[in-house]
Amino acid sequence: MNRFALIGASYKTAGVERLGQLALPKDQIAARLPGLAAKIGAQELAYIGTCNRVEFVLAGDTPLAVQACRDKLGQLLTPTPLPETETRRIFRAWTDEGAVEHLFLVASGLDSAQAGEREIYAQVRGAWTTARSAGTCGPQLDYIFGEALRAAQDVHHQAARPSNADSLANYAVKRAQEYSVGRAGRIALVGVSPMTRHCGRALAGQGVPIVVVNRTLESAQEFAAEIKAEAQGLDAFRQDPTGFDVIITAVGGSEPVLDRALLAKLAAAGRNPLLIDLGVPPNVDPEAAEAAGLYRVGMDEVIADAATGRTAKLGELASARVVIDEHLNRLRSEYAVRESAPLLQRLSAQYQQAAVESLRRLPRGQANGDDEALRRWAESFARRLAHAPIKGLRALAAEAGPEAVQAYLAGVEEALASSKDNPEEKRS
Repeated sequence: MNRFALIGASYKTAGVERLGQLALPKDQIAARLPGLAAKIGAQELAYIGTCNRVEFVLAGDTPLAVQACRDKLGQLLTPTPLPETETRRIFRAWTDEGAVEHLFLVASGLDSAQAGEREIYAQVRGAWTTARSAGTCGPQLDYIFGEALRAAQDVHHQAARPSNADSLANYAVKRAQEYSVGRAGRIALVGVSPMTRHCGRALAGQGVPIVVVNRTLESAQEFAAEIKAEAQGLDAFRQDPTGFDVIITAVGGSEPVLDRALLAKLAAAGRNPLLIDLGVPPNVDPEAAEAAGLYRVGMDEVIADAATGRTAKLGELASARVVIDEHLNRLRSEYAVRESAPLLQRLSAQYQQAAVESLRRLPRGQANGDDEALRRWAESFARRLAHAPIKGLRALAAEAGPEAVQAYLAGVEEALASSKDNPEEKRS
């Protein structure tokens, strides 16, 4: 599996603030992927961006110079290039089977801050779709993303699920419920994302009016109808963001939805709403919220809450780790055979060529006047002759990898070349 690499930063290595600086704006990912792939030297490239990770999945026809790719990413993702030491501190790099294993763990939710959460599955699938639309996903990434999602499905269906592993949004729901007790105001869900959808479904029926806010009003109306809430366009919300006790935001984009001016307007209204900011980068300007005297809960606090008891949750997920290992073992064998297929085809062709060349050395009389019939016979015979070693080599590939097959074929080619140059040795 030496054609894969993965370079990623998470809340554990970078912190939420730095992740926000490294994240690609959602509406720019497809446009930026081809340029990034060209600049870092990756034939195939996909990007996974969530509230607690930034991952680049790379693939190519030849092994990748992963350290060089990582250093170039550090130069390209921020306005001021990161120093090499900072890049290597923030970004982890995996190659070969390690990269595949990490992608499997990510897709299954086993590497998430909320161990065992399942929202990441849709985000990984979305990253695959975006890379395909950007033209940076080829056969290698198609293959490995498909396998990662199959592994994640099996984890979800077969493994025990830890308690409270639904989503990081659970924390937002809990805080919103606590803050709304005894208040008559509404809850605003800004953005129609997996996080706000989770919050909306969990809060629906709690007796607190909900307003779904989105840049595209039709999307807000569609989700609002599902949870029996009101809908509002983002521009209208920004005109008057008052009248809410809780505002939960999860919007993609590089600029805050609630900037200094809007936060000052909220503070002046005297309502003092709870601001739960699930955006990376932040949807609520942190410094402006503090200056306005408004309480903002950011992803740092959400992730810290989720990380509580994470070790115990991973213990509950031991069966999920077994499922991942089973998929890796199967993939290791399948990939070895898959990579060896061209080599085995070449072996068969060499057998056929050797038989044809032997036929050419026969006196014409031995062909009984039918050279074409004898040639076809020789080729058929060579294929039958090659069947047994090819079957054995497939087993060798599955057990020891394509390198073992390559070493075997190198010896075969040397022997064929030697016998071709020395016909007497061949007859002996």
